[in-house]
Amino acid sequence: MLEIKCSSFLLVSSDVHNDEQALEQLAEKAADPRCLAFLYAGDLDVENYFISHILRCRGFVFLPVQGNCDNRWDWTDVGIDLPMYRTCTYKGLRIFLSHGHLYWSPSSVGLDDKDFDLVVTGHTHKCGISSEFIEQKRVINMNPGSPSRPRGGTRASYGLVLFQDDGSVDVQIRALEGDGLLSQEAIPVHEIPVGND
Repeated sequence: MLEIKCSSFLLVSSDVHNDEQALEQLAEKAADPRCLAFLYAGDLDVENYFISHILRCRGFVFLPVQGNCDNRWDWTDVGIDLPMYRTCTYKGLRIFLSHGHLYWSPSSVGLDDKDFDLVVTGHTHKCGISSEFIEQKRVINMNPGSPSRPRGGTRASYGLVLFQDDGSVDVQIRALEGDGLLSQEAIPVHEIPVGND
């Protein structure tokens, strides 16, 4: 199990498709009592009995969005809402989550990009973290990649958003096998507003 040094964290993934073993590994991480939620950026084969069983019996908060390979009716059978995008706030960190095939930023759905600190998308199966400044506000873009079908020379991966005791946040991408750090971006405490949605 990954040695996570933080007070709490968010698990971030996408594009597992029908890989039962990858989802089981992620579910084990999400079951950690410090995990606030498992943010999932689309494309998961819930018709697969084992995958649907993990989701039905989950002991963690699971917040998925619809990917281009997801059938909303299958998700209804599992009892999970599947919107095209989500917004949420954890410990003051404002997050926009979508698969990325239709909506790739808050402004693509009519929201203001600068109102968010972290934008999470999937779809490409290529992991990466980047920052951009929108009207002097830093916004971090994260694609956790795919833990089952990585593309473009990337490794099987997932993401973490680590909330530190001092109030700062580390956004990381880690290799699924071995949990090695692949990419990281830090958000100093003075850049994070206070409050939750």
